[in-house]
Amino acid sequence: MLFLCAFTALANLTSFEPLRRYEEKHGGSLHGKYKDATPFRSSVKTDGEKSGSKSASLVDELGVMLKEKGFNYHGCEVLYSGVYGTELTCEIFIGPVYYQRLRHMVSDKYQVRSTGPIDPVTRQPVKGRKRGGGVRFGEMERDSLLAHGAAYLLHDRLHTCSDYHIADVCSICGSLLTTTFIQPQKLPVRQIVGLPPRKPPSKVACHACQTGKGMETVAMPYIFRYLAAELASMNIKMTLKLSN
Repeated sequence: MLFLCAFTALANLTSFEPLRRYEEKHGGSLHGKYKDATPFRSSVKTDGEKSGSKSASLVDELGVMLKEKGFNYHGCEVLYSGVYGTELTCEIFIGPVYYQRLRHMVSDKYQVRSTGPIDPVTRQPVKGRKRGGGVRFGEMERDSLLAHGAAYLLHDRLHTCSDYHIADVCSICGSLLTTTFIQPQKLPVRQIVGLPPRKPPSKVACHACQTGKGMETVAMPYIFRYLAAELASMNIKMTLKLSN
């Protein structure tokens, strides 16, 4: 791997490491000597290290080795502009540095879904790339959309494309769990006279109020209905106040 670095960036420890590793590898190969190029090793020589340099700094020792072979003391090279062909006025540190390659491929990580399996309890998309699940939309993603004012997109992600549910709510008592469908018991006239049967219309009524008046349909996430059922199991009643 070819490493390029401006000479002014050698102030911190992270940018110093490629310089030391390059100088140790290059200087050691030119002189035929063994050099320890361990990453993030101390730049100060220990008591056990022997060298011909009187300086306690490894950079000074390696710089002398490079200078003896005709290279720059700090490992810098002269580069020319690829656009104008003129020599660059700044000092550029350039040299081969060994790096291990990370095997991270896009084909192993991409995940896309339009429709797919859902959780039977929450009716939300399942998680997991192998199961064909969706990508999690967490709290930080929600805060990002709120900060950008994309409220409609937030509603689409967390409601329409997640667990969209239409529930019947009693506007009298505000109950969400006591509504049910009631089928008429009498035979329709079409069946009495021998005509083909027709599906009888279903009627929604509230068991708590014992009436079918005041029933409204409300779109909500299904997990909200699940929360109401969990609270009801702990003897906590949740009531809704409808605006209309």
